[in-house]
Amino acid sequence: MALSSYKLLQELKNSTKHQCLTTTGDDMEWGWDTLESSTDVNISKDTLEVVIHPHASRGTGAVRGDMPFVPGHIYYWEIKVDGSPTATDMIVGIGTKDFDLESSQNEYTSLIGSDKKSWGYSYKGVKHHDGESLIYGQKYDQRDALIGVRLDMCRGTLEFFHNRTPLGVAFEKLDNRHLLYPMVCSTACRTHFTIKYCRSMPVNLQLYCLQAFDSSKNPLIPFGIMKMVMDSWWIPKSFPS
Repeated sequence: MALSSYKLLQELKNSTKHQCLTTTGDDMEWGWDTLESSTDVNISKDTLEVVIHPHASRGTGAVRGDMPFVPGHIYYWEIKVDGSPTATDMIVGIGTKDFDLESSQNEYTSLIGSDKKSWGYSYKGVKHHDGESLIYGQKYDQRDALIGVRLDMCRGTLEFFHNRTPLGVAFEKLDNRHLLYPMVCSTACRTHFTIKYCRSMPVNLQLYCLQAFDSSKNPLIPFGIMKMVMDSWWIPKSFPS
């Protein structure tokens, strides 16, 4: 019997070591921006991996993604985080174009979420925004954690996943009048952030149909529709789980 997108997410969550999906070029919509980072970072040639403080750390390094998140779309991406569990902070999040990535290069701080222009999920299990830190989800202080992020630019919500376990909505009422970008930061030496998956869809009738469609109750469906359902496993479903 075909799996619903929700049930597929559960299967993926329980997969060995939370290995990522087999991705294609269509599954990687953006990379790290070589022109939008603090100085002490190395970005791979394919722009999917960044190493912050590759040699030694003297403060907080950060990098921004090269594609803006625009209103009327829903986005999902996964980042493999590999860094020191003794860091002052390592954060996965989002921010505006004018968020200053270089403001803390000479100090150890929780950069993403330090002002009104950024929102983040720390490896300590807390969420940061506007200088406020609140307990949110599971710590990801072990190596090779997989952090998922789902941003709804229509409803203005941001939620995170830890090894594909949903942690719930972290932030609401995000102002979609400003373009937002994916961002990461770390104070630790040789912190690796690797993009493993990043997809988006416009919020339209097709998305609403995918949200309402439970393929587990409709096993005899055309291959094309089944492929769309499988490819959209990351979209929140509107039917009870």
